[in-house]
Amino acid sequence: MPTGVSVAVGWAVMIGTALLAAATIPATDLPTRALLVAVAAGGFAALVADLRAVAAVTALAMATYVGFLAHRFGELTGGGDAWSYAVVIAFAAALGTGYRYMRRTALSDDADGPGTSVVAPPDDAAGGTRAA
Repeated sequence: MPTGVSVAVGWAVMIGTALLAAATIPATDLPTRALLVAVAAGGFAALVADLRAVAAVTALAMATYVGFLAHRFGELTGGGDAWSYAVVIAFAAALGTGYRYMRRTALSDDADGPGTSVVAPPDDAAGGTRAA
C-alpha cells in the first residue's frame, strides 16, 4: 500500500478515535482519552508495515490529542500535562511497531523451519573446498 494511502487511512482512524474520545470521555479525564488514542495508534502501528506512515500518523495523533482533546480549538501550547500524556501515544506506536517486527520475524522463521538457515555451502558441495 502506498505511504499516502496508509497515512490517510491512519489519519481517518485517529480522527474517529478522537471523536469517540471527545463524545464518551469527560474533558477532565485526560489519561483515559490518551489511553484510547494510544491503543488506536498502537493498533495502527501493529498493522501497517510502512514506518513513514506510522511516524506520520503517530505525530498527527499526538498533535490531535494535545490540540483538541486536552486543550481547545487546536491549541498546541499551554500548561498542563498534555504533552506528557502524548508521549504515551508515541510509546504505544513503538510497541505496535515492535510487535509487528517480532511477528514478522517469527512467521519467517516458522516458514523456513528450525535449522534450515544456511550461511555457507557445505564443503562437499560443488565449488566447495573439498570438491574434486
